[in-house]
Amino acid sequence: MLNISRFLVRGAAVCAFLALSACVTPNDHALKIGGPPVEDGETVSALRQIQSRRFDTLDTERLVKAATATMQDLGFNISATSTDYGVIVGEKDRDAIENDQVAAQVALMVMFALMGSNYQAVYDVSQVINVSMVVNKSGETSSVVRVIFDRHITNNHGHLWKSEVIKDPDIYQQFFAKLEAGAFLEANEI
Repeated sequence: MLNISRFLVRGAAVCAFLALSACVTPNDHALKIGGPPVEDGETVSALRQIQSRRFDTLDTERLVKAATATMQDLGFNISATSTDYGVIVGEKDRDAIENDQVAAQVALMVMFALMGSNYQAVYDVSQVINVSMVVNKSGETSSVVRVIFDRHITNNHGHLWKSEVIKDPDIYQQFFAKLEAGAFLEANEI
């Protein structure tokens, strides 16, 4: 009797798994894995528009040199560059401690301690900010530069616990303003 009940339980589990997996198509899984990092109300094209600027030059080498200087001025260490392909990759380490976040965690620790429970505070400590840029020729007289900033945050327990694309339009506007100035200086050999 015991073997029959094991068989029935395992069979029911397999049937339930198959029924649930039939609800999600392989394409749904692929879309989730390869999906762009957008939130409700955002679109991929709106994010791409923030991250891209058109420059009236086909001189990829000058744009890459200007972008390298701009990134270094912003504190990034350049880890890879290719003037032939118009690619630059860099990173910088920064403090991620926010006083409000730490204060909230300490308040939770005190509250749990008063109730006789133990609570392990978790808050941001450090972050690595990455930048990647690609230059693509667009038409016969211009190039499009697309830059993406993202960050990876480590908590006070030493674990990587957040990774996100930076979507603040001001950061991209500031970068492109500096890049335009650098491209002008580079083009005029100043």
